[in-house]
Parts: sequence; C-alpha cells; structure tokens
Amino acid sequence: MAKDDYFVIVYQVLKYLYEQLKKGEKIDKDYFKEAPIEINKKYWHYIIENMLKQEYITGIIIKETKDKKIYYYNNIEITPKGIEYLFDNNLMSKAKKALEGIKDIASIFPI
Repeated sequence: MAKDDYFVIVYQVLKYLYEQLKKGEKIDKDYFKEAPIEINKKYWHYIIENMLKQEYITGIIIKETKDKKIYYYNNIEITPKGIEYLFDNNLMSKAKKALEGIKDIASIFPI
C-alpha cells in the first residue's frame, strides 16, 4: 500500500486520535484542516466525510452551501467503533505495515 492509499490515511488519523485520547491531550484542529500528508483537498474531505458517516470519528460538522461545503472542527474524537476498526480490521494491519515500511526506508535514506 502507498502512503496516500485510503486505508493508510484512515489508519494514521485513527491512530493519532486514539493516542491523543489515551494521553488525555487536546486534538490539534490544524491536523484536520489540512491532510497529514500531501493529497488533494477533495480526497482529504472524502476521507473525513466517510470516517464521519461510518461513525469512526465525531466532532466535525459539515455545512453545505449552494457553492461549497464548510467544515467546522469541534471536539474531534475517535469513537469506540473507530477504536475497534483500528485494531480489528485486516486492512488496518496492512496499512500499519505499509507505514512501518515507509519509516524503515526513510531511516535508510534520510532526506
């Protein structure tokens, strides 16, 4: 899996939210205003919207106007369903392995 694959990005987001929850630390709203990696805005919003629809996260409100969608970020959290998906989904384990592989390659070839 590539670092910009849907399931890799979902894994990164859920992992970040779960880690912040366990530490009792606040969620950085800026993390959600822009994607954690370089992907286009439409793809990022697609991912966020589907994570909301699937009830993996809460705290993002999307208002549709005539011309566009407006995203409000307020008390973003991972849900118990999101935690379950993070740990039980086979694609999540593949995404985790893909990210570990990228990390290993980056340590060999530092930029």
